[in-house]
Amino acid sequence: MRRLVAPDLVLVYAFLVLMGVVTLIPFYWLAISSFKPASDIVSDPSLIPARLTLENYVYALTETPVPRFLLNTAVIAVGTLLIGLPVTSMAAFAFARYHFRGRDVLFGLLLASLAIPDYVTLIPSFVVARLLGLVNTPFAVIIPLAAAVLPLFLLRQYLKQLPEELFDAARIDGAGEFRLYWQIALPLIRPGLGAAGLLMFLTAWNAYLLPLVMVRTRDNLPISLGLQYFYSSVAAASGTDRSVWGPITVGATLSVVPLIVCLILMQRQFIAGLTSGAVKQ
Repeated sequence: MRRLVAPDLVLVYAFLVLMGVVTLIPFYWLAISSFKPASDIVSDPSLIPARLTLENYVYALTETPVPRFLLNTAVIAVGTLLIGLPVTSMAAFAFARYHFRGRDVLFGLLLASLAIPDYVTLIPSFVVARLLGLVNTPFAVIIPLAAAVLPLFLLRQYLKQLPEELFDAARIDGAGEFRLYWQIALPLIRPGLGAAGLLMFLTAWNAYLLPLVMVRTRDNLPISLGLQYFYSSVAAASGTDRSVWGPITVGATLSVVPLIVCLILMQRQFIAGLTSGAVKQ
């Protein structure tokens, strides 16, 4: 393979910078629009606004249900992480370290479920949630999202790389199976846990179809559905959509900020988790 020389590197970096700018322009427009007066968001779509104000933030955070929508989203995302990460890591530990009848077939079926579109499982999930009395509660969204196959696969690949001699030595010293999982396996797959946790958090934060089916009342809506509800209700009541864009741009901007912070803080661990778990050593 030919090595890149200085002119080639300049072209590569120029292309990456261009793609980065193109990617950031929509978010910049959204963020800067949230500081525009409500009347200028539609009439003045320029990237350099003539006037800036905080009135949209004051109105959205004090007079609209946007804070409630953000809180509901955080509850779903954090709940999915707290339930899903222990469950998937224990399942991955069982699939990676234990030999039992039907293990490979069961794991193959789990991987095959990744090919099934989400909307195919919506009705069965709703029926189960209704039978359990979980409809219109955060658990109706959290439990299906916590049963994530992709993080399970990622953690299993990590655990399969650990030497069997390490666990045998711990068993000789009297360690039980849960201690093997908690004190030996988990500390050694920390990058994988970070990558799997970040995938779960992002998926839960951006969930749309599942809350659309499971959530019934406004007070339980996440931000992905809450902004749509807010737009429909305010536009229908006022007969115009001009007055609603200020709170919507504020809500959309605030909903993206936690994701950006998580990606910045977890970037190294996320990349290390994906690359290390994908290479068989």
